[in-house]
This record gives sequence, C-alpha cells and structure tokens, in this order.
Amino acid sequence: MKTMTLRTRAGQPAWQCLSAAAGAALLAIAVTPATAVAQDTRDAEDASDSIVEEIIVTSRRREETLQDVPIAVSAFSGDQLEDMGAVDITAVTHQSPNVHLEVSRATNTTLTAYIRGIGQQDPVAGWEGGVGIYLDDVYLARPQGTVFDVYDVERIEVLRGPQGTLYGRNTIGGAIKYVTRGLSDQTEAKVRVSYGTYNQADVVVTASTPVSDDFRIGGSVARLTRDGFGDNLNLPGLE
Repeated sequence: MKTMTLRTRAGQPAWQCLSAAAGAALLAIAVTPATAVAQDTRDAEDASDSIVEEIIVTSRRREETLQDVPIAVSAFSGDQLEDMGAVDITAVTHQSPNVHLEVSRATNTTLTAYIRGIGQQDPVAGWEGGVGIYLDDVYLARPQGTVFDVYDVERIEVLRGPQGTLYGRNTIGGAIKYVTRGLSDQTEAKVRVSYGTYNQADVVVTASTPVSDDFRIGGSVARLTRDGFGDNLNLPGLE
C-alpha cells in the first residue's frame, strides 16, 4: 500500500501550512480586542482634550452661552487670559479678528480702540468714539483710564459690529466689556508675581471671604512697576 503525502509548491507538507495558518488566525483573534480597546482609549482621550470651556456672556443684556449668541463675539475667561500671559486689556487684540487696541498719547492709561476699522483716531475728550468701553455694564465715556490691567477679572467680551440697539451711542464699531470676578462663597486668597525686562516687577494679591450667608467681602491690590526705555539727562541715575 502506498502512502500519499500532499506538499505545497515550496515542498512543505500541507499539515505544516495548515498549522501555521491556524496559529496566525489565533494570534489575530487575540490581538484584535487589545487593539480595539487601545483605539477606544485614544478616542476618549482625544474627545476629552477637544471639550470647549463653556463661557457665559451678556452681550445681549442677558446671560447666554457664547455658542448660542447670534452675533460676532469673542470672549475670554479669566483663566484663559492668565494662560495667555495677558497684562492688560490690549492683549485681546492678538486673539480677536478685526480688533485693534493700543495704548496711545504717550500714556499708559489712554486706550485707542478700533473694531472693523471704526474707532477714534485721536482719543481726546472732545471726540466721540466709535467703540464703547464698559466696566461691569457701566459705560465709560472717555478713553482715559480704560487700559485695564488683567487681574481679578471674570471675562472680557469683544462685540464686533454696531451695537446701538442694546448699548446706545458710540458703539457703531462695536463694544468691549470688562467684567470683574464675583466674590466666592468660600475663603480664597491668590498671589501672582512676575518679573520681566527693564526691571518689570508685578505683584497682585487677591483675597475674599464670606462674612455671612448674604454678605461677602474681598478685594485686590496690585503693584506694577517697570523702568523706562531711556535715561533722564536732567536727573542722573533715573530712567
């Protein structure tokens, strides 16, 4: 009696090829769940990283989420401003389209504001501006003293386009709202210290505490100093 052995093209017995194929199939089955789990984990991490912080704005004189407002608004929370390293209100220029804010008239407190090309060329008391500046919904009629430092702030809203319906005159270009942070129902204290070029030294201290269920007290103190860019020839040693 003759025995017949099946061989592959390479001369290997067929049972070896079948064993190799079965082993490969088992390996694929074992690896597939782990790969799927790893993919699900990465998808979950990507989803958590893409979550957008919900910002409540009052651009239409009532509280709404930024995504629900049907007008062109850029809003920055206090935490976002800190992450940006914002020193004063002019920092939002770099994150808001068609917005230009700068310190003007050789001072550090007078603001020149343009939104969509509309603003006040020379910020003097006798000129009417095209961009309204609001501090906690209080209109500031003059640009002097409106370069607000960024500390103890809840958010800054930049409203682009005419806002005369809700905000009245001097808002044909838009409006900028600086909203201070409310007091917490828990005792809090925060200190921020920074140092920069030209001996810039900034110290900001913020604290608050509840006195009763209906009464809270708090405040902020800041000391911001920096040397000048030139030498005072009349008083040697001063810059």
